[in-house]
Amino acid sequence: MYLDGDNEDTEFFPNGDQWLPENTENLKMAHEKILRRTKEIAEQGQNVVIDYIIFGRYMEFIESFREEFGEDFSIVVLFPSQEELNKRDANRECWTTGADRIAAVYAEFEAIKDEIGKSNFLDTTGKSYEKTIGSIFSESHD
Repeated sequence: MYLDGDNEDTEFFPNGDQWLPENTENLKMAHEKILRRTKEIAEQGQNVVIDYIIFGRYMEFIESFREEFGEDFSIVVLFPSQEELNKRDANRECWTTGADRIAAVYAEFEAIKDEIGKSNFLDTTGKSYEKTIGSIFSESHD
C-alpha cells in the first residue's frame, strides 16, 4: 500500500517549512504519526511504501522503523533527478519546498547514501508512483 508522507505531515505543516529549527518538535510528531500509520497498515498484513522526504533526522527516522519492524523492514530511497524533484515540488498541491531546499536535501541524501546502502536508492525519474511501487515489490533492493 502507498502512504503519502507529505499528506500525513500536512496536519503539522500546512505551509511546509519542516526543516526549520523551530519546527523540530512538530517534525518529530509528524515522523511518529507516519510510523503509527505504517504500523496500522502493516498490522492488516499489507506491505507499505512510504513516499516521504523525511526532512532531516534521516537516520533517526530510518532507525525507528528498523526497531519497529526488524527483519520485515527494508528501505528504498525514491531518488529521482533534482530536475524531476523541482518539477514535482512545483506541482505539489499541499505546499512547496523550493529549489534551494531540494538541492540541500539531495546533498544530504548523497552524504548518507553509503550508510543506507547505494543499492537501496531507486531512480524514479519519470515514473509514476504506481510504476515505482511495482518495481519495488518486484525487485530486491537490500
